Amino acid sequence: MIEVKKISKKFKDLEVLKDVSLEVSKGEIISIIGPSGSGKSTLLRCLNKLEDIQSGTIKIEGELLNRNNCKKLGMVFQGFNLFPHKTVLENIIEAPIIVKKMSKDKAIKLADDLLKKVGLLDKKDSYPSQLSGGQKQRIAIARALAMNPHIMLFDEPTSALDPELVGDVLSVIKELAKEHMTMLVVTHQMQFAKEVSDRVIFMDQGKIIEDGSPTEIFENPSHDRLRQFLSSII
Repeated sequence: MIEVKKISKKFKDLEVLKDVSLEVSKGEIISIIGPSGSGKSTLLRCLNKLEDIQSGTIKIEGELLNRNNCKKLGMVFQGFNLFPHKTVLENIIEAPIIVKKMSKDKAIKLADDLLKKVGLLDKKDSYPSQLSGGQKQRIAIARALAMNPHIMLFDEPTSALDPELVGDVLSVIKELAKEHMTMLVVTHQMQFAKEVSDRVIFMDQGKIIEDGSPTEIFENPSHDRLRQFLSSII
């Protein structure tokens, strides 16, 4: 589904990604962990063209990344990014109508189905300011799913939430995992990474240091830097 080969990304003189290579198969769930500033979020942003790379290649389903095929990737940000002046329903139907030219009736039916899926159908006429952080994030997930993405990218989807609201958001992501949605999740939630991931990637200083099963990463880490990172957070 995704093939990343030796990509590099710089912000002025700061090299944020250094020769990163990665392959993601259909239906795989990959958690990306690592310290702040290690390049995790930048990697996701390069995958859907929010950031341009300086070198290397990114392929989505065998094709070089371009303006069209980056629409196959849905993205959920840590800050929700909902339109504050639009209702929940309007937030979800906007892109299917404008980008996919879907009829309004069909878009509303789709939005209702997705709101049921994330447990928030009763909030369809509310505005973002009337929702909790966890509810906003579940709406953001529904909005991304409305574009029928082949791959979902989650950039620290729970880091802006109060601890008691984290579970609701993670349970929605776990449901998507059961449906074999291909997902890349940048997360600080180690328990979630252990439970849900097929693979866990550890990044540090712009590089992938380790890439393995949750058991390998959490129980038998081979790299000193990973051992140090895990001992500082677990």
